[in-house]
Amino acid sequence: MLSFLLFLYIFEICQCLQRPIVIAHRGTAYLPELTLASQSMAHAYGADIIEIDVCLSRDNQLIVIHDIHLDGITNVSDIFPNRNRSDVLNHRVQPLNGTQVYPLRFPSKSKVRFYLSTLNETIELLFGLNRATGRQRQLLIEIKKPEYHSKYNKSISSIVLATLNAYNLTRSSDPIIVQTFYIEELMYIRKKLGSQLRLLALMTWNYIQESSSDYNFYRSEEGIRNLSKIIQGLAPNHQLVVNYDPNGAITGTTNLTKWAHQYNFSVYPFTFRQDLFSSNSFEELVKYFWHTVQVDGFITDHPDVIL
Repeated sequence: MLSFLLFLYIFEICQCLQRPIVIAHRGTAYLPELTLASQSMAHAYGADIIEIDVCLSRDNQLIVIHDIHLDGITNVSDIFPNRNRSDVLNHRVQPLNGTQVYPLRFPSKSKVRFYLSTLNETIELLFGLNRATGRQRQLLIEIKKPEYHSKYNKSISSIVLATLNAYNLTRSSDPIIVQTFYIEELMYIRKKLGSQLRLLALMTWNYIQESSSDYNFYRSEEGIRNLSKIIQGLAPNHQLVVNYDPNGAITGTTNLTKWAHQYNFSVYPFTFRQDLFSSNSFEELVKYFWHTVQVDGFITDHPDVIL
């Protein structure tokens, strides 16, 4: 049986403090996503866990980036105008006028330069900040689109685990958690690759086509039970955890959290963004999920607000 002492230790600490576990989504909302600067700010704000995404480059480098293409968040189209992709949708700007979706966040046209980093650099940053501050934060690594990478005969999960192994990050007690939307990949990581790391299953709706996984099944009681020997927690879209009426008001909870706790899973819904709400309504939303739904923590762009 896997040892989950560190996982339980953090959970117990947060319970004693009467606060949830805070997972900083892509760092923070205050600096460009996933940059080392944004990760550092999340660490300074006191997030328990910093969440990042990784994709694989053609030369097998693990890049900390959410999108499988560069065009959405970099200036690659300016540097290589003849290679500009027309099939990439940038979800960070309004398609009609090009303005930011979140207008009060760090300006996308700022002259300040930020850079992509590798997984190695992020690990080194985490270790360095933990040592310098004496505060032990953890890293939640989302493996992006394993099926997409497989089309190019690349096992991104194998390369992620090999990178972690080089830092001796292999045990469930290590400050690393791995997640992905492709739930069958988690089974592959556990059973075929033999990883002892903690694993989270991301869940959304089937129609979004994040992967070929059947989320309708995996968020049923039978589906959750089938995952009980594979993973340690669920990271569902927050709208799968509660029921909403047509006006967006919460009408009650679904069974997802209850079933997850029944099989000793933690539940960390995503993504809680303060700039989608007024300050009071966001605070009430967080309180409802913490006290009524009884989730174990939050994946949020605003770790300072949840804390």
